[in-house]
Amino acid sequence: MWTYLWQNFLTDSKIRSYIANKIWDLYKKLDCNALVEIWPGKWSITKLINQISDNLIVIEKDEQLIQNLKFRIQNWELNIKQIIGQDVLEVDVVKILKEKKLKSEKTLIVWNLPYYITSPILRKFFADWESKFPWGIFMLQNEVWEKIKFDAKKKSYLRWLLNYWYDVNYLKMVPAKAFSPAPKIKSCLVQLIVKTEIPQINWDRLIEFLDLYSWFSRKTLGAIEKILIKQNKYKFPINENLHKKRMEDLDREDIWRIVN
Repeated sequence: MWTYLWQNFLTDSKIRSYIANKIWDLYKKLDCNALVEIWPGKWSITKLINQISDNLIVIEKDEQLIQNLKFRIQNWELNIKQIIGQDVLEVDVVKILKEKKLKSEKTLIVWNLPYYITSPILRKFFADWESKFPWGIFMLQNEVWEKIKFDAKKKSYLRWLLNYWYDVNYLKMVPAKAFSPAPKIKSCLVQLIVKTEIPQINWDRLIEFLDLYSWFSRKTLGAIEKILIKQNKYKFPINENLHKKRMEDLDREDIWRIVN
């Protein structure tokens, strides 16, 4: 089985059906009007969800897989609005939706693999609140889940951003044998849903704070403050009672007091 662009293809029919049902349920429940599937691979999920929306857009970089999809569209009558043959990180999805008179806040984002660009994809779609993509269902490397979940032991840059705006929920473990070829890592399904009550925070200052401080995960805030003063980058006066804490020790209230 070929793994061009590091793809491992989901072959387990029960897992595929589970994912498709979750997508159908969430799309209907939240009254979406557009669906974007990223890197659909060999279209095993696409076959099960293509009738859910008249505005299904797929983004696939692999030209061979795109040609395969076009053949299947002709023979299976798949209901796909647009195929974008580009690297997803280079695609302006918000612009494409606007051109179709669709709203990103009514768009469900789903993807399966590849894992090597998981964090950049999450940042692209969900770490920029201006994009306003409110919902998503994803297959992730279990190690990534451990870093982004609300009670992560080590609170990463991405964990802070996602959990401010979204409920990040674990859905299901996916065994390696569900893929071909089987990866050497654990996988899981994760769902993001925008919070009903979004915390009031200065978003630009939050990004600026994380950009400055998250590089020093092993140092205390007091030690980081001294480094930033020397670099003439000191912008966030931090209360002395937080000086002995590291970034991973901060809770939401600590961050709120620092950036607001």
